Amino acid sequence: MKPFFVQTTQIGVVVKDLDATLKTYVEKYGIGPWAVYTFEKNNVANLKIGGKPVDHTMKLALCNIGNTQWELIEPLDDKTCYAEFIKEHGEGIHHVAVGVDNVEEYYKFCAEKNLFPIQSGDFLGEKGTKFIYDYRDTLKDLKVIVELHAPDHDFEMPVPQSVYPEGPMPREPVFTDVLQIGIVCKDLKATIKAYTDKYGIGPWKEYLFDKDSVADMSIGGERTDYAMSLALAQIGNVQWELIEPLDSKSDYAKFLQNKGEGIHHVALGTKDYREALEFCSEHQIKPVQYGYWGSNFHYDYKDTRDDLKCIVELYGPDPDFTWPEPLAVHTVG
Repeated sequence: MKPFFVQTTQIGVVVKDLDATLKTYVEKYGIGPWAVYTFEKNNVANLKIGGKPVDHTMKLALCNIGNTQWELIEPLDDKTCYAEFIKEHGEGIHHVAVGVDNVEEYYKFCAEKNLFPIQSGDFLGEKGTKFIYDYRDTLKDLKVIVELHAPDHDFEMPVPQSVYPEGPMPREPVFTDVLQIGIVCKDLKATIKAYTDKYGIGPWKEYLFDKDSVADMSIGGERTDYAMSLALAQIGNVQWELIEPLDSKSDYAKFLQNKGEGIHHVALGTKDYREALEFCSEHQIKPVQYGYWGSNFHYDYKDTRDDLKCIVELYGPDPDFTWPEPLAVHTVG
């Protein structure tokens, strides 16, 4: 079957104070510049919530981190799914936007699979063009809200209402690309089956991470063994990771207990892993979880939640790193 979507186009992060968050992204992490817009009925047509016409407003900012768009969103009323998300979960990653080969097939699929419309609109561009955005309730299956990005083929972004910063960027970026989205789930095999059989997304390579395959495991900087099963698949330019914690010790288990299934982290590329570690040390960014997989690949979660509103994972592969053989490969049904 054809995959439900073929590209990972955007990470959407909901925040309480857009201006303050932008300042941190730019001044501390060198991420930007940002195009800032207010979305409301004068520049977005067909505003809907739950499939019904409802005017709603939000302020947002857009920039690229490598090949993937990063979006920060501040809800300006209590109607939007963003406001509901903040009320239930606090600030954090709200959705992942995706690209498709055929928009009509996407809508047909959503109708056939009863994927409830959460929120949508037609962002109006230059010269009468539009950009359809459409959130679907894929949480039960995919453990994340998916947003369709469907611009007209000749879509031109309107001039932003403002750009931040107005002048040059104050520093080089700490992070250079979006490498991975990490999603925590209760049942790895059942979740893989939903991705492959219902959505046509795969193949997935499955691995076991435990004290026998990962050295120097730590949580919060303290030496601690933990275990998880995980599976990896590539969706366009971004790797997707599904993780099932196998004990109560890992940060994944804590996330599952406190927030339920969903996006736990984003792995971001750096120019140099060691320089990124020095940056984190200089700015007192605390460690969340760490391991040395196969004794030649560092994975290193940092607590950037106050600043970036999400946990960032750093990759540190040794020069001799090669992917080990997976325990299993799950193909599309």
